[in-house]
Amino acid sequence: MKTKLLSLMRNYYHYHTKKFTLWTHLVGIPLVTFSVFILFGWINISVPNLFSINLAWIAVIIFAIYYCLLDIVLGAAASLLLIVLCFIASFFTTHGPDSLSIKVFAISFILGWVFQLVGHAIEGKKPALLDNFFSSVFIAPFFISAEVLFMFGIKKDVQRMMEKSDELE
Repeated sequence: MKTKLLSLMRNYYHYHTKKFTLWTHLVGIPLVTFSVFILFGWINISVPNLFSINLAWIAVIIFAIYYCLLDIVLGAAASLLLIVLCFIASFFTTHGPDSLSIKVFAISFILGWVFQLVGHAIEGKKPALLDNFFSSVFIAPFFISAEVLFMFGIKKDVQRMMEKSDELE
């Protein structure tokens, strides 16, 4: 999985090289992810007398497993981000799509994308999702979690390899 990790990180890094873009994405990506968790939280899957879970928590479980397979430390950090965002989103989805949850969804979704698009305007590059939807949208929480860990000096080896491989192109 190390090769897959570096490939995904390098691809994402290629579109996000300026610090300003990183800062806009540190706000935008959690907002968009949060809004999607609200949307997915409105969809419940139940087996009577056995279990009930919404689609948001299923997504968290799937992505947490995938992220941890890529890298256990980075995956744990990204999973923690997803769990916190989904937990907060759960407060808005308990009663289904009501007026408050619809407003919170719309505002966080729009603001999140505004932050991201402003970052790309400053970056001078189109958003990565236009080239590869998966590696940009689904890996984004993983990438920003990694960037936060890099700021604290954690997993600097991965950061160096990601940045070095970009220089080779």
